[in-house]
Amino acid sequence: MNEYRETQIIKHALEYYSNRPGASGKERAQEKRLFQKYSEKASTYKHKYGIR
Repeated sequence: MNEYRETQIIKHALEYYSNRPGASGKERAQEKRLFQKYSEKASTYKHKYGIR
């Protein structure tokens, strides 16, 4: 599995997980920052590997 695919899987898992019921505001904020980090990594890999 390449880096882009792994990053996309983690990004989507974080997106799903952060919308769970019962998550505190602090948890959501932390998960949002982590999601943004992985979104940026995915974008970098997308350009690096020429993925559309």
